[in-house]
Amino acid sequence: MAAMSIIAIFLDSKMVVGMFIAATVAYFGLSFKKEVEPSYLNTLLIATLFVILASFSLPMDVILASIFLVLIHEFRRGHIWNIILYTLAAFAFLFLFDISSGKNLDVTYLFFLALAGGLTASLVESIESGADKRITILIAVATVFVIFKIYMPSTSLYILALAFCISFVVSFLALKAGVADESGSMSATIVGTTLIIFTDIRYFLTLLSFYILGSVVTKYKYDVKLYFGVAEQAGGARGYANVFGNSLAPLFFAIHYGVTGSPLFSYAFVASLAAALGDTMASEIGKTSCKVYLVTNFKRVPPGESGGVSLIGEFAAISGAIVVALSALILGIIKANYFLPILLASFISVHIDSLLGATLERKGLLTNSAVNLLATFLSGVICIIFILLFYK
Repeated sequence: MAAMSIIAIFLDSKMVVGMFIAATVAYFGLSFKKEVEPSYLNTLLIATLFVILASFSLPMDVILASIFLVLIHEFRRGHIWNIILYTLAAFAFLFLFDISSGKNLDVTYLFFLALAGGLTASLVESIESGADKRITILIAVATVFVIFKIYMPSTSLYILALAFCISFVVSFLALKAGVADESGSMSATIVGTTLIIFTDIRYFLTLLSFYILGSVVTKYKYDVKLYFGVAEQAGGARGYANVFGNSLAPLFFAIHYGVTGSPLFSYAFVASLAAALGDTMASEIGKTSCKVYLVTNFKRVPPGESGGVSLIGEFAAISGAIVVALSALILGIIKANYFLPILLASFISVHIDSLLGATLERKGLLTNSAVNLLATFLSGVICIIFILLFYK
């Protein structure tokens, strides 16, 4: 399949579609004779679907590059090796595609895409298990490629390299300190690199304040939380689900700020991050309280129960939101007159998180990370609504 993607560089788009369809039909025939690995056949099916879509709307170069990276899965090793290997392979493929197509080469653009794909594929390698890993790599990398084809930042190779180095070093230190596992470290690298190149280092420092304080409160009375069975697993080391659950909404608003230049998205970034830290502090400190009540009916529940609130947790929530908002104010991301709507939006969203936890999460309809994602996103939206209603 990887060989097909290389050959496809030099073919017309209709011939590329025909080649992949023919290969899929042939493999279907072999599958009835049990001569084809099911996961490989499924990967080929997904790849063929992407190629067909590319003939209508999706960019063909990044679709073929995603298919090519499936080959690198066979040469995987360790954390850093995978990042380097996937990134170089993606860059080489995209470089060859642009040369064969007669396009003007933009090395920074190609390297950014390659790095995004390399980090994504490496992340999948660290969190996915089983025979279907190829499919996950293909879908995840293709999705990231297409997103960044749409939201491509205007930056230099120097800024890109600097953003990656800063994010990687901080994530690596978090890994060594035991506050993040391998998947959490790579997830944070992806988030941090993207955040810096779409905005600037101030936004990364604000995000970093969440990571640091979130890790500190996770360790707060850890033995007590461990005794009651409500402590975070693996010594409090955060994984990819926690990183993405708390960081994707702020990253969404930051990217839109970088693309549009509208300060509303900058305020929404701060509000969503304030909600993330407020919720983390309320949860981790509230777990040590003896008096915890379910937010929907205020009946006593055990510490650590989804949707549980406590008095000390309320103080922790507002403290966390204030810390993030103050950090953004000191760094010049927000103005003082927008401090209140950001604080209100984040505090409201912490309780939205509790409501979702007490209802949808308790019923198994949402995971904790999904609840965090929804609550932090709503914090940014509520902040924008407040500003539009009362500050315009």
